[in-house]
Amino acid sequence: MKYDVIVVGAGPAGSTAGRQCALKGLKTLILEKEKLPRYKPCGGGVTPRAISLLDFKIKRELIERECYGVRLHYGRYEIEIRKPYRLTILTSRDKFDMYLTEKAIDADAELKDSERVRSLDLTKDGVDVKTDKNTYKTAAVIGADGVNSTVSRYVREKFKPRELALALEAEIPIDVDDDIKDSDVVRAYFGSTPRGYGWVFPKKEHISVGIAGALSGFKNPRDVFINFLRMLNLDTNVRYHTHLIPFGGYDRVTYSDRILLVGDAAGFVDPIFGEGISYAINSGKIATNVMVDAHETDDFSKKKLAEYDWICRNAFGKYLKDALDISLLIHKHPGIFVKVIANNRSLLDKALEIPAGRIDYGEFKRWFLIRIPYYCVRSIFL
Repeated sequence: MKYDVIVVGAGPAGSTAGRQCALKGLKTLILEKEKLPRYKPCGGGVTPRAISLLDFKIKRELIERECYGVRLHYGRYEIEIRKPYRLTILTSRDKFDMYLTEKAIDADAELKDSERVRSLDLTKDGVDVKTDKNTYKTAAVIGADGVNSTVSRYVREKFKPRELALALEAEIPIDVDDDIKDSDVVRAYFGSTPRGYGWVFPKKEHISVGIAGALSGFKNPRDVFINFLRMLNLDTNVRYHTHLIPFGGYDRVTYSDRILLVGDAAGFVDPIFGEGISYAINSGKIATNVMVDAHETDDFSKKKLAEYDWICRNAFGKYLKDALDISLLIHKHPGIFVKVIANNRSLLDKALEIPAGRIDYGEFKRWFLIRIPYYCVRSIFL
């Protein structure tokens, strides 16, 4: 049996691409290496921007917490900003990802989980996708298999260490008397990791606690994580998970003959907030449209699929570049940055409109550049 498209990976990018391809009439197979539902190390924040890209509603029972504020910590500084609108919902990724996958199955996409893709064999007529159980034939492949993508080997070089962040995360039960139990605020702690931060995300019956920092400069990450837990007066004898996150904004190849990369496999992650679900969903939808057009023209060449890269750059790629520039500036001078925010709260207030989907990084950058002289002078005298 030959498929029109095989999607490798059943995360938000893969399930979105699988659903959209099936809805548009392509015979679609989704291959997932894990047994679903599977644990996914992630804070579980789903922004309004991400939700707006879905063509269906999120089930209420998937929402463990709705957050309307952010509390920023750096040294002696503690800054809290609240919004009258929702900044993010917090969910468990195993349940959230399974829900998206079920939507793809409802659209007649076929799913085979517990089946790891080992290699691809590109032929004149298509692609042979070899797993640890079978070989499948398809006209094209969408690689949605994350930061350690197997599919990406046929498209680009591996991510460089400077393009990656290392994250350590644990889920810790909430004590009945803990003040975070009813919190609707996410907490971010800067200063202990290179180009990263620590976080506390409140869920229904536990909190997600983690740290992330640039892989190339992150020394003794386990010790940093244990010290972070101690600082929060949390149990250090916890099971934690590690995973890599690509920094978005770097120039990367995302397409080749008969192959497109989406989501983390393509490196589409916000380099400031670490948010990748909205870019995963968006790139999955864009990849679908390009694949449908490739089928209609019977052209799966690299030249044809370059259209995908162009559309992604215009849809969000240039904003990821702006975010990368801002991120490098912030983490080069974190003390100055936090002091400026502490004395000019409107800066953080405006920045939170980005994950809320009300502005993009381009708009924020223009807004910020006009105000830099005023903010700096005000911070010096205050």
